[in-house]
Amino acid sequence: MSKKEEKITMIREFSEAKAPSGFEDEALEVSRKYAEGLGEMEEDHIRNLYIRRKGNSGKPMMMMDAHGDEVGFMVHSIRPNGTIRFHNIGGWNPASLPSSKVLVRNAEGKYIQGIIASKPVHFMKDGDKGRTLEISDLSIDIGSSSKEETEKSYKIRVGEPIVPMTDFSYDEEHDVFMGKAFDDRIGVAAMIETLKRLDGEELALDVTAVVSSQEEVGSRGAKVAVNNVKPDVAICFEGCPA
Repeated sequence: MSKKEEKITMIREFSEAKAPSGFEDEALEVSRKYAEGLGEMEEDHIRNLYIRRKGNSGKPMMMMDAHGDEVGFMVHSIRPNGTIRFHNIGGWNPASLPSSKVLVRNAEGKYIQGIIASKPVHFMKDGDKGRTLEISDLSIDIGSSSKEETEKSYKIRVGEPIVPMTDFSYDEEHDVFMGKAFDDRIGVAAMIETLKRLDGEELALDVTAVVSSQEEVGSRGAKVAVNNVKPDVAICFEGCPA
């Protein structure tokens, strides 16, 4: 596998990790895999992952930060007809959500396919037409026909995370990626690549990289990380809006 193919594989694994804010497990698993050998790794109680570069020796500290979480959803409740009400985790434009495919985690840790549904035009009253959609107007349909089936057959519980279902692809001709969670997994990949390029280099400062948690709900992890690392300077790696 070429170096370019290795980087594409890393970006793919980061993109495909299912890790909305507060559920960063899969993103941290991929981070640990690709940061192995680059320094000492430690995780705190808010799920920040610290990677302290080999060779740190008390020099001025530079912190690199990229958040490992993504926007997603959480199961709010289950309607009598088996569809799922949900809360957003992070900022979403509700108008973009109808017909989007999602994956809903169940009690066994498996992800169940679903699709976000809104009221069909056939059932709309005059007051519904043209009205701005709210998250509360939407439901997730997993193919269940009752609350009991959703809970007992599909094993869906209140509080379970939900993520977009998007196939990762790479167009080699145009050098273009398609996938989910580039905000900010592309930043995490770039940060780890930076650590690799710095490996063995003599630097005038120490480096700690942080895969921070819960950025999409208020940069909570970064606030904790800054107080733990106490950097003299920080560089944030971030994916652009799409």
